[in-house]
Amino acid sequence: MISKYLIWTSVLIMNLLMFSSCLNSTDEGELDYSPDAQIYSFSMASRADTTNVLSTTVFTIDQVNGKIFNKKPLPYKFHVDSVVLNIRGASTFSPFTNVSIELLPEYTISWSQSDSINVSRLNRITTTAPDGKNKKTYQFQLNIYQQDPYILSWKKVSESYFPQEVSQQKTVAFNDFFITYYIANETINAKASPIGDAKSWTSATLSGLPPTTQLSTMTVAENDIFVIEEDSTLFKSSDGVSWTQVTTEFPIVAIYGVFPSATKGDILAIINDNGILKLAETDDFTNLQIMELSSGVNLSDLPVKDFTATQIESTTSFGIRYIAIAGGIRADNSYNSDIWILQEKDSKIFELNSKKPGTISLDGSSIFFYDEKPYLLLASSENNILLYSGNNGTEWKTTEENQALPSDFDYRKNATVITENDNIWIFGGVSKAQVQITDVWKGRLNKFDLN
Repeated sequence: MISKYLIWTSVLIMNLLMFSSCLNSTDEGELDYSPDAQIYSFSMASRADTTNVLSTTVFTIDQVNGKIFNKKPLPYKFHVDSVVLNIRGASTFSPFTNVSIELLPEYTISWSQSDSINVSRLNRITTTAPDGKNKKTYQFQLNIYQQDPYILSWKKVSESYFPQEVSQQKTVAFNDFFITYYIANETINAKASPIGDAKSWTSATLSGLPPTTQLSTMTVAENDIFVIEEDSTLFKSSDGVSWTQVTTEFPIVAIYGVFPSATKGDILAIINDNGILKLAETDDFTNLQIMELSSGVNLSDLPVKDFTATQIESTTSFGIRYIAIAGGIRADNSYNSDIWILQEKDSKIFELNSKKPGTISLDGSSIFFYDEKPYLLLASSENNILLYSGNNGTEWKTTEENQALPSDFDYRKNATVITENDNIWIFGGVSKAQVQITDVWKGRLNKFDLN
């Protein structure tokens, strides 16, 4: 039998050898400490920040230039007196040996995790690596909007850019151009301007469109423009100039636009199936898929002419992909006073409730999507106003004074509104005297100029 004393003696000797090895390592400087002084994680919070803006703010750490800053500015007039910083290096197991904070004017303190500091005075952060030698300094910048980012600025871009004696007009954005189609002397004409310009207009010679075309039905879908003639005949163009008739299985009554989707969207339209109106989806109208309706959708209540429609598509939620429809006239010639929010799911069309203020009229309104929100351009009794929805069309409210239309914006109905590259473009419309207006206005949120 092996003596138990021999076993314990062996264990004791091994421990002594390991302890001696550690001592020798320390003495000889062989225990390595990280020379990395870089900050890899930075955030801040404040008790005064009741809306948790700071705690959700993303800070960029520029290791090359030694800067820490927030790319997205904090809200206009945001202010807190003191904040608590959260600074982390490469590993929580090898923390910085020292972090010093330089406050303006010329005041430096040694920082600890629980310290509160005046963020408006924070200038530089210097870290010392775990090896006690290497250091790195970061310039700090807290970006806050210095002007109201939600001011909507307007200016008139063009005036009288086509003959005023017209009976209809409609503008589309297509193939890098704004194209305004208009009917004068029973002939359809067009003028085009580069998108983003709307000042220099050139005439275009059209072919293939009859004078009975309903310009209000003109819809851009993928690589074509579609428009409906009075007898529900469909025409299309791939260049905006040359038009051809499209043979369809059923007469096309109305086109609502393209359902937004991750890949290719489908065009939503109303067809006439032997006197019965039905909703259908299609890629190019050569094939029509008749859609099943949910119990909440009453097709007879949907407008079929003189309406406007827009896509509602969230960049943060995949499920928010709708078509919104406002105003217009129903098939029985009654007025549509509702805002329709339609969604396609599993080959079925669903309606989402939309609550607008009960006193407003949608007659001659224009709906559009801008800054992640649907807007409505409305004609009140004396002037035009803007409404918006902060919850994807479910509820609506009038914009604040900072987004009001300018005083020299002439009253109008049935204007075309197009959004592109952070701009809102308003084309024409019909005056109180039922005269076609021939001007172009451009609107832009202040925050897009501040970035």
